[in-house]
Amino acid sequence: MHIVSKGKPTRIVNFGRPFLNEKEVQAVSEVLLSGWLTHGPKTEAFEQNFSKMIGINHAVAVSSCTAALHLGLMSHDIGPSDEVIVPAQTHVATAHAVEFCGATPVFADVDPITANVTAETISRVLTKKTRAVQLVHFAGYPCEMDEIQALCKANHILLFEDCAHAVGSYYKDQPVGTFGNGGSFSFYPIKHMTTIEGGMFITSQDDIAHRVRISRAFGIDTPPHKRKKPGFYDVTTLGYNYRMTEVEAAIGLVQLNKLPEIIKHRRHVARLYTEGLKQNDYFQLPPESPHSAHGFFVYNVLVNSKTSADRDTCLQYLKSQGIGTSIYYATPVPLMSYYRNKYGFKEGDFPNAEHIADKSVAIPMGLHLSDDDVEYVIDKMKKWATERAGK
Repeated sequence: MHIVSKGKPTRIVNFGRPFLNEKEVQAVSEVLLSGWLTHGPKTEAFEQNFSKMIGINHAVAVSSCTAALHLGLMSHDIGPSDEVIVPAQTHVATAHAVEFCGATPVFADVDPITANVTAETISRVLTKKTRAVQLVHFAGYPCEMDEIQALCKANHILLFEDCAHAVGSYYKDQPVGTFGNGGSFSFYPIKHMTTIEGGMFITSQDDIAHRVRISRAFGIDTPPHKRKKPGFYDVTTLGYNYRMTEVEAAIGLVQLNKLPEIIKHRRHVARLYTEGLKQNDYFQLPPESPHSAHGFFVYNVLVNSKTSADRDTCLQYLKSQGIGTSIYYATPVPLMSYYRNKYGFKEGDFPNAEHIADKSVAIPMGLHLSDDDVEYVIDKMKKWATERAGK
């Protein structure tokens, strides 16, 4: 997109944009005209297609990834006497889901480059009360699952994967989300694929899938289309209104068909960024793994400088050039007011997470980017680095 306006950027490169077109419009129209807006066949088809894509027995569509995280923990009876280890550097939803269960989130520091928890950082905070680990594949880069699985098995603790960033990511040719007791995915608008809002919980266990299905809809034992008499059902457990709508599921079905193209292009954009910026000492680029496939929810760069002010200057400069950016994440979760006040955390408790929070710049990523857009971003980042180095 080009703009001819004095005093404004000559070009706009959006940070992210969902890949929606007439196919989604048609799918939504069909649902609206059908009159069947929830508890319907689109949701079931979306679940079946998603589970087939991942290669797992069960996928349960829900209203958000946060709902999936909550239901996953709840289906394993995580409760007030339990501790669940989560990354210090993540979206608050990862820890909130633990709080929803009345359990205690225990924060592990992360690797200073990948921003993922590791077997080592997890082991530092293990206690007798540890019931589970809920890790995050940060920005789409897979955690080192062999080591983490071994640690969880040796300590007899559950393993959950927050895959909100990681549709299309693989660890040793195995899709993330399939290594532990459950995986949770997000379909927020700028994720790899979208259902506007929405999420998915996956599991290989029949009984857990059943519990999640029941709990996502108030604990009701029989959905409307399976009731022998209208209005007759029982409530067998505590449940929530965490259902996905038929409109969202219809969009999800279309998006699944586009996903291979979306992932391919994201990896292409990432290769261009890496090639264009790899010789610049001012930027720490996302790591490459010989055995994992990165899905690139975002392309996260760390600014190599002594102060966070340089990172903020970089953000301001890119904005002035019409380039959208974000930070993943500007404040580690345990240093957010809710967790800081409740548990007494302070600056310096999670040095690697704090380092990433201070240095991160997420640059544009998505199918909306042309090669020319990417080269423009690279050029402006290199120009900023050159100017800073000269000061």
